[in-house]
Parts: sequence; C-alpha cells; structure tokens
Amino acid sequence: LKIGTIADLIGHRSRNESLIERAGTRRLQTPLGEFDCHAYRDRSGALHLALTHGRWDRGDEVMVRVHEPFTALDLLDGGSAAHSWPLPRALQALRSAQHGVAVLLNCNQPADALLTQLLPEAQGLPVARQMDLRTYGVGAQILLDLGVTRMKLLGSPRRMPSMTGYGLEVTAFVGAPS
Repeated sequence: LKIGTIADLIGHRSRNESLIERAGTRRLQTPLGEFDCHAYRDRSGALHLALTHGRWDRGDEVMVRVHEPFTALDLLDGGSAAHSWPLPRALQALRSAQHGVAVLLNCNQPADALLTQLLPEAQGLPVARQMDLRTYGVGAQILLDLGVTRMKLLGSPRRMPSMTGYGLEVTAFVGAPS
C-alpha cells in the first residue's frame, strides 16, 4: 500500500480533474486602469473573475491578490477593513507592478453576510472573515490556467501547504501599506 502526502493527492487531482472552465476574456477599462478580464465558471456554476495586467512566462514571479468573497461592496468601499488589502488598493498595486493578477472569487454569500459587510455596527457582528480553504482549489486552478506558478501574494502571511500540490510557489507576502 503506497502512502502519499496531501500535496501528492492535490497534485494528482489537479492534473486529472478541473474545478473550473474558462468562459471568456475581454479587455476591461476600470477606474484604476485597463485589465484583461478572464471569466471562469466552477462546477457549481459560480462565476469567478481574474483581472490581469502585463505579460509573463511560466516561472516568472507574478504579483497576485486572491480576493474572496467578492462583492460590489469590495469595489465601492475602498476604506473597508474587511480585507487585508482593500480591492481598489490591491488593483493599484498590481497596476504599478510589471505584471499582476487579481483573482476575484465569487462565494455566493447570503444576503445576511452582505448586510453585515455593509452595516457591521448596526448588526453588532464582527467584520473579520476567515478565508474558506475550500476555495483555494478554484483560485489555484485559475492561476495555473493564466500561467502563474510563482507568486508574490498581496496579503497577510499564512501557511498554505496545499499550494505545492497545485505546482504553485508563494515567494513572498506583501502587507498592505498603512
């Protein structure tokens, strides 16, 4: 009986199964500049977006922000403390880099979660959210489809041992400027 690691299992599954399908790509003009917008559907039918800036080859270090859950409030409330990097600031950082990717994961949040994000004080609930580890696979496969293998991640340092199973390497974490 051969025993493997979790990374081995993830590697096998990511080579033989896909959680995503690319739905299309188009140029997108945002208030923060132009990006190529890649749309992906996952197995549940949820739509995820990846905004890319610049070009790179496999093996190049690419600046990356994986943003979840993604809602309209993430675009409208640039001063929110709900994420380590508010989305507008992350997009600015990506635009100032040679090349970068923002993966915007759609986690189909219920209305109560969106209301808590909009009015946390009125609800009396904490704003902080935990990254859902189940979405790592979707984000990882999107990055691989875009040719990213090495990334400088915009976010707080955290252990992500499963990334090696996807063939991804996090070279550094970049905290948000104060």
